[in-house]
Amino acid sequence: MHVKSDIQNTGKDRLPWWTWVVPFVVLHLGSQVAIMTRYDQGVADYYLPTAISVILVNIWGPWRTIPAAYINATLSTYLWDVENALLWPVYAFPETLMVFLSWYWFTYRLKGKYWLPNIRNLLLFLVFGLSLPILIEIALLESVQVYFGEHDISDALPYFTRNILSEFIANFGLTLPVLTFVTPWLQRRHLLYITPPTLLPMPGPARRQVIEVGVVFAVLTALTYLIPFERFWFIYGILSLYIALRHGFGGAIITNLYILLITYIIPTLAEGGGPASMDVIYIFLGTSMLFVFAAITGRVISDLRITEKQLYLQNAQLELANKELDHFVYSVSHDLSAPLKSILGLVAVNRLATTHEEKSETVNKIETSVVKLESLIREILDYSYNKRLQLKVEPICLKTLCSEILDSLAFMEGYHNIKILMETDGVSEVYNDRTRLKLILNNRLAFIKIPGPTKPKQNPFSVFFLQ
Repeated sequence: MHVKSDIQNTGKDRLPWWTWVVPFVVLHLGSQVAIMTRYDQGVADYYLPTAISVILVNIWGPWRTIPAAYINATLSTYLWDVENALLWPVYAFPETLMVFLSWYWFTYRLKGKYWLPNIRNLLLFLVFGLSLPILIEIALLESVQVYFGEHDISDALPYFTRNILSEFIANFGLTLPVLTFVTPWLQRRHLLYITPPTLLPMPGPARRQVIEVGVVFAVLTALTYLIPFERFWFIYGILSLYIALRHGFGGAIITNLYILLITYIIPTLAEGGGPASMDVIYIFLGTSMLFVFAAITGRVISDLRITEKQLYLQNAQLELANKELDHFVYSVSHDLSAPLKSILGLVAVNRLATTHEEKSETVNKIETSVVKLESLIREILDYSYNKRLQLKVEPICLKTLCSEILDSLAFMEGYHNIKILMETDGVSEVYNDRTRLKLILNNRLAFIKIPGPTKPKQNPFSVFFLQ
């Protein structure tokens, strides 16, 4: 159920009422999952509400998302063992600011396209939609925790570094695939706050691609049981890069999400929390760099393939245009030959004329043929210009149009040796583009085989117009 907006030219849809409620539900569920990845008081490795909020603020707008993010963060603060209720709004402020800055910088100021259609939008999203807002969020959060005595100032830097990397991995791993693959589905159901200007293609991988990616996923799953992730984490990044080179951006971000699930989120949930050791900082750093490198590589590969396809289509259009141009030149050459033949016939008649009156009459007829030739050239130029424009459909009298064409052929040698019958079969008027129709008929009538002086004087030629 949806209601279309009255202001469709802005690219916005009026969303249904339940889009005001869903953010509270999914953010609360994200908070419950985040609690299970906590490694110390007030901090967790995978805080999902910020990633969910970044997704929602782009697809459903800031008014539905930012208040819900702040309310959820405030009411969920007690889950992090903050007993003083007066501090709950303070602890909720950094993540709310992160969501606002992500939307303000990337979507509002830079006019970024959140469905990430090219490398430019991906880089803008990584920098202004994730990295800088997360940096500010974690800096404020750690400052608050140090100020209120939750963390010692000597431990602030390790906490700050670990939280930035884990927050980035969680946001990067979740937001990219959701915004890329879910946006086309929501667009077709008019469930987007700001609709893309064109219809986004639905992802539809080929069977071969599904099999290949499935094999890689099976290998990744087997690796989690065979080798310790802490020592061989780079192998997962290499496999993600392989998928990026083979299948582009979509394959890369899906692989990154799968690696995030099987190596980080699922083991952390199974163990009831993240590891207390700060040695995971180096793993987070290396993994996040490989994830970003794979996503950027995949986006570049996809852009190159899109450009290659566009070039192929443009080349096909150019070849078609060249064929049409050849056909046009061929047709025009015959259209011009008919009046010229008429003029040549009059010149031959003029040579045989013996009186001044006959010569004057012949010259006047030559002038008439030249004027009609000029008119034909002008119509050809108009046709060449109007070919790139829409058809101009108008009522056309068939007999009048045929008479104009036959008049241009009247002075061809031997023209009077034939008899032309025009029959419209009851159709006196048609609706069409007059210039184009005249060129077609003129091209057809110019090929009438006119008998010579020794041929019979009457060789009737009939023109029929069928409805």
